[in-house]
Amino acid sequence: MNLKEMLIKENIVKIKNKDEEPFTLKSGKKSRLFIDIKEASLNPEILDKIKWEFFKIYGFNTDPEGLFMKYERIGSVAIGGIPVATIISYFSKVPQIIVRSEKHDRGTQSQIIGNCKDKRVLLIEDVATSGGSIVSAVKAIRDAGGVCNECLVIVDRQEGAFQNCKDNKIKLLSLLKKSDFGINEEM
Repeated sequence: MNLKEMLIKENIVKIKNKDEEPFTLKSGKKSRLFIDIKEASLNPEILDKIKWEFFKIYGFNTDPEGLFMKYERIGSVAIGGIPVATIISYFSKVPQIIVRSEKHDRGTQSQIIGNCKDKRVLLIEDVATSGGSIVSAVKAIRDAGGVCNECLVIVDRQEGAFQNCKDNKIKLLSLLKKSDFGINEEM
């Protein structure tokens, strides 16, 4: 079973027909597609599938050292990307960093957990919509002295993230896109 089929079977991806009331997203927008991707990371079988799909993109299946040679840190945006980045970090042996949505007002007052100074970082996020959280996280990594020019997401909702990332010199890759689910948002 492929990742798309697994997400639908486990009701992580929910699709409404055109004649049904659409879902209301966090942004307030209406959509026929709702992706509860955080739930996917609670399912070990799906999390494992995501890991292997990720490794296919980066050639880890054929060259386990390849990912380590290209990146020195696996970054994640809190909270959605953390489980996926953790499993990828664990299996690739590339250390992980976490990017908070904002700086803490206590302790080191850092937005980054872990060291990324002078390190090549691959950012992991769960879902991309506008790309705002990705751009903010990459900016935080760059401000902390890291080099981050690439982000991998599980699902790109195709609502501006690709262009926003491109405008900020970030290559956005995704395992799945909204169009893979046959969704045309014209309601």
